[in-house]
Amino acid sequence: MIKKGCLVACALAALPACSGDDGKEPGSTAGPWDQGAVLKADAQTEGDPAKGKQILLNGNYMSCGIPQKLFDDPAIGPFVKGVLSSSAPPLPEGREGANTALSYKLNAFTTEDGAKVVNGNCLMCHGGKFDGEIIVGLGDATADFTGGVGGGGGVALDAALIASLGLTPAEEANLQKMLRVGQAAGPTTKMRTIGLNPAEQLTGILIAHHDRDTLAWLDEPVGDVTEYRDANGDVIPGAMLTSDPPPWWRVHKKHALFYNAMARGQHRGTMALATAVCVDDLDEARRVDALFEDMHAYVGSVRAPVYGRGVDTALAADGKALFGKSCAGCHGTYGDDSTDDDGDTYPNLLIPLDVIGTDSAVADAPMNNPDLVEWYNGAFYGQITQAVPDDPFVGYVPPPLDGVWATGPFLHNGSVPNIELVLNSKARPKYWKRVDLDDTNFDEDALGWPYEEVSYPQSEAPEAERKLIYDTTEYSQTNGGHTFGDHLTTTERRAVIEYLKTL
Repeated sequence: MIKKGCLVACALAALPACSGDDGKEPGSTAGPWDQGAVLKADAQTEGDPAKGKQILLNGNYMSCGIPQKLFDDPAIGPFVKGVLSSSAPPLPEGREGANTALSYKLNAFTTEDGAKVVNGNCLMCHGGKFDGEIIVGLGDATADFTGGVGGGGGVALDAALIASLGLTPAEEANLQKMLRVGQAAGPTTKMRTIGLNPAEQLTGILIAHHDRDTLAWLDEPVGDVTEYRDANGDVIPGAMLTSDPPPWWRVHKKHALFYNAMARGQHRGTMALATAVCVDDLDEARRVDALFEDMHAYVGSVRAPVYGRGVDTALAADGKALFGKSCAGCHGTYGDDSTDDDGDTYPNLLIPLDVIGTDSAVADAPMNNPDLVEWYNGAFYGQITQAVPDDPFVGYVPPPLDGVWATGPFLHNGSVPNIELVLNSKARPKYWKRVDLDDTNFDEDALGWPYEEVSYPQSEAPEAERKLIYDTTEYSQTNGGHTFGDHLTTTERRAVIEYLKTL
């Protein structure tokens, strides 16, 4: 029976990174890194980064979509745009043709069967904004999936209505593909809080609705993908796996992808799995995989943005020394030029769960749902990238910290609103609420999005503010662990924060 695990559908590729032979930073003091395991690098296919960027921003790697004529229809268009979570430009550099008139999260393209369509692209999850600018590769902290993928309603249209739309056979076939995914995934991909991503839920849905050997769509799912189970195999009532989309600029340093280092081998396979929204045969899977060789190369070329606000350089210098003693053993070292990381080091360590102490659900899920991992490894995508959730043990990977200031909320499940609280576990709020979703409203002192602590759980919050509240008592949303900054004084913590702005 297939059940949900933690293959993240939109996760992307990595290139080899620099690190010492033993994975430890020279001269570092004793710390959690001493209990970590070094992850080896696997050879990656080469591709053309410039071509990959063009494909990512304009291409047809999603294979199907909603017919363009419905998107542009004055009567139907507003509804369609709502389903696709469309928004107006600005646009990242590199958009072409019809895509210059669309949200940066959507691609307009012609499918292999000749239909002109619109569908979401990778920036639906990995295109965030900071200070009014789109940052390609930044997880979107304002993406609203509280209504689920496609609005969460599982829209169904009867044959007569579809016939009245004036679609060509190819356009109708594309619409039917989009409708079937919406019906399967919409009701079970509703996230609790804005900014959290339904990749795990969507991945489980896609796997359950595809034949492992042929990738043919299955109207009736294989197994129950709406449940998570504990180590005893018992269903966890109301469980929903919570994760925060990581930034793309980390992946060129990492030897294994996902928070739990689950993706091994050539990393583009897990990236391409997201296209199973539309891909339902092996020939199309191979065509799309060829595109991802170049997209993989582009993602590997993405680097962190530069902090554009003020930095106290003297305080940052003090913070660099403290960082070297308390943090570098897990997170690596960084040169003085934030635009050039060739001299950086990154140890690529997997840290045991009981050492890092953060919420274990993302790491535990594939161990408690092995059938999903077995499906993936036996399918087309597993021939490219293997899912290995426990080699050499179950744990989490401390990420590189380039551009970390832009990536809030923090920890792998987004449970901590700012970096000051990452460094002070005892002060983390049980229930907290984003003040607003304004990407220019940034707390420069605490390094994160402004928040308010509230005294009530999300379930008891007024309806108007409910989806802005993060409740750390929910499954997969606890905010404990990573206590490694608790020993710092307030002044020392302030210095480390100032240093992190320089990365």
